[in-house]
Amino acid sequence: MSGVSETGRPGRVFEIEDRPATFRQLLGALLFLSAAVLTTAQEPVTLEEALREAHAANAKLPLPAFDVTIAREKRTEARAERWLRVAVEGDFIYAPPSGYDPVVTNSGEFRLQAIGRQPLYDGGARRAAVAKAEAELDAAQRRYRIEEKDLEVEVISRYSELLAAREEIGARREGIARLESYRTSLRSRQASGQAVASDVMKTNVRVASEEASVLEGEKRADDARLELNDLMGRDPSAPLEIALLPVPDRAPPAPSRTAEEIPEVRAAAAEASAADAALSSARAERKPHLDLAADFGFWGSDTSRLVPLDLREKDPHATFLDRVRRDAGYSFTLSLSWPVFDFGAMRARVAQAELSLRQARQKVEVARREVRLKWAQARSAIETLGREVDLLSRAGPAARDAFLEAESRYRGGAATSLEVLDAYSGAVDAAVRLSDALARFRIARALANRWGSP
Repeated sequence: MSGVSETGRPGRVFEIEDRPATFRQLLGALLFLSAAVLTTAQEPVTLEEALREAHAANAKLPLPAFDVTIAREKRTEARAERWLRVAVEGDFIYAPPSGYDPVVTNSGEFRLQAIGRQPLYDGGARRAAVAKAEAELDAAQRRYRIEEKDLEVEVISRYSELLAAREEIGARREGIARLESYRTSLRSRQASGQAVASDVMKTNVRVASEEASVLEGEKRADDARLELNDLMGRDPSAPLEIALLPVPDRAPPAPSRTAEEIPEVRAAAAEASAADAALSSARAERKPHLDLAADFGFWGSDTSRLVPLDLREKDPHATFLDRVRRDAGYSFTLSLSWPVFDFGAMRARVAQAELSLRQARQKVEVARREVRLKWAQARSAIETLGREVDLLSRAGPAARDAFLEAESRYRGGAATSLEVLDAYSGAVDAAVRLSDALARFRIARALANRWGSP
């Protein structure tokens, strides 16, 4: 708003209403800068921290943990089945005199007993059930360890891929900066009248190609960041800063003494033990089963009267308490069961168990061979990628020097633009290939640890 100042000269008069808007703009700028500072000051996540977070918050790892807990409860159940079981059982049947034949129904019946049952001999069925439950628990624990090791490989792989993608982006942007400087010199020469239009065009094409490669690298980095955040239990879209990794050791890790220590082989062996126990349980069905039961409580007849007729005939003055004393008692039962003939059902179950055992033992051999193959592949990759990292580590500085030398000779008229662009390509490709080789080398070491340690 225009007006006149106190001195009488034209000036600018600011109304009070303008100040809150200015203050809000200043406050918004301060908040933006604070957020930027906080984002910049975010501590990078190290690989060890990423592994700890993934182990604590990953969504898939609790699933095999539930299997371990369930298998442990099944083992407790199988062990308890071998010992005495006590239960309270009872029933009440009301049969009025006008109903069925009293001789058949006892004019009704009631029973309330505490019954204890103890197996004496079952052919080893319950012992086999305990052995099977223990083997299944062992297999569940090994499968949990497999999931743990797979999670570690996934975290290391995504971490290495994210780091490699960001290093590639940095290398290409640094190269684009060099090309921009080179293109600026070309345009200066073009403005001075030199015939370098084709060189400018080639450089423009190369800059556009490098910018497209940067976009591809950003897409790979975003994919790795999303997956790594998800593995750590974070919001996939959340920002993530990771720490640089040192150059890994070239020597491959030493394998376990035998393949039997690897979780895959141990899980397969545990499943074979469970199948062996299932075979013993199936064979136990052919043997005699002997059980002992003992009970005490109340068991009587004639539920339509408080005092049964037979008791009243013996004692006309009998009361309900006399009935209670008469119906109270205890008994012992020894039960024998020995299957003799069932049209081959038991024989078929035994045959199924034998085939399952043979299949489980074959899976153990398959697991052994897979472990040996995966370990050999990881070791071979480590050896090859180690040599590649050594070569590219030496080639990178030489390629950058070659680019600077070619650019210098071009300015002196001793080199062509094509030589400059080729030297640039060599420098950038060496840096990109080195970051990629380092990532693959770290993943290969993670796989070697995955298949070479328990």
